[in-house]
Amino acid sequence: MKVLLVDDEKQILRGVSRMLESEMEDWEIETAESGPEALDLLNSDDFNVIISDMRMPGMDGAQLLEQVAARFPKMLRVVLSGQADRQTVMRAVQPMHQYLSKPCDAHVLVEIISRAEIFQETISSKEVLDAIGKANGLPSVPDVVTEINAELDSDNCTSQSIAKIISRDPIVSARVLQLANSTIFGLRQPVVDLKHGVGVIGNEMVRSLVLSHALFSEGQHDSILSTAQLFDHCFQTAMVARELAPIAGLNRNQMNSVFTGGLLHDIGKIILVNAFPERYDNILGAAKTTIQPIWQLEMEEFGATHPGIGAYLLEMWGIPVEIIGIVGSHHSAELCAKGDLDIQIVYAANWIVNGGDENEIQKFVDSTETPELVDAFRERLLNWKTQYNEKLVNKDSSDA
Repeated sequence: MKVLLVDDEKQILRGVSRMLESEMEDWEIETAESGPEALDLLNSDDFNVIISDMRMPGMDGAQLLEQVAARFPKMLRVVLSGQADRQTVMRAVQPMHQYLSKPCDAHVLVEIISRAEIFQETISSKEVLDAIGKANGLPSVPDVVTEINAELDSDNCTSQSIAKIISRDPIVSARVLQLANSTIFGLRQPVVDLKHGVGVIGNEMVRSLVLSHALFSEGQHDSILSTAQLFDHCFQTAMVARELAPIAGLNRNQMNSVFTGGLLHDIGKIILVNAFPERYDNILGAAKTTIQPIWQLEMEEFGATHPGIGAYLLEMWGIPVEIIGIVGSHHSAELCAKGDLDIQIVYAANWIVNGGDENEIQKFVDSTETPELVDAFRERLLNWKTQYNEKLVNKDSSDA
């Protein structure tokens, strides 16, 4: 693992470098005192992570990371800065993956890099890692951006009303949670609920984030139709997960997690659709004529699956681990059978939205090395599906 530290203050460079080397002896740490010096190093060697200060003379951190994002997209891009005002944060938000405040706890920084190392070793394809690194510019649905701006200008605007609109757009939702979970706001508990996230970062930062995202993604509209369909599927899955949560006896925080997890579960597929539209169209076509599940076709074509790709993107963005677990497991009945209820609920919701084929689950039972465990999970899925359908019937009857 090669890490590049960039700061114009030599003392800080030495301190952070010693801190990382003392924690992880096998990491290679290089330092640069300016943006141009950092780019020279990047041109001459292959790095995995860049950690940059924001306020530097000449080329500042945001300008440096913009160039890194364009030229070396697969790198994890971290801001480590003592500046946390809104203007500084918004200049960094587009090219960065995470924003950490000085002074930074050594264990936090090491954990971020260590988890990125695991994903980078798991996903071997450079083109896929590049696509993940470019995901800060994934498209949003234009109508959602317009509605958010209109709501922000309304006299009746609340965190709840903004979160309700944002929930229809997985990309903007994830970016809100990315900011809310950064150390800028110093929260002790992870933020998994959109309403909470909007309240943490504030309406004006939401406005700036949405505008920034719309500008940087406006060249991506060739795939907007398929992206819109994926967004709709994600939203439906989130809504079903929310309905299943009380059936499974989840608490309020878990309910927030399953809604957000459902909303983001296919974010890896959105990356693949936008980065490789023709190749992914071929996968979608093959999925209709073969018994192979789509994640296996993805693995054959890209050497990675959309659950793994989505989980790594959310890891890079600093999204809470419970959401990452949901996203990374949502196509594995075996992993879900061993996992927590929130992971199982989103698997169930996705399965129900996709038609709730009971034969599909039976295939997992027949092929797994732990049939008893997965069979118990299958029974739970069938029970949840039955109770969900009964809930729909009762709701329709009361509305009639």
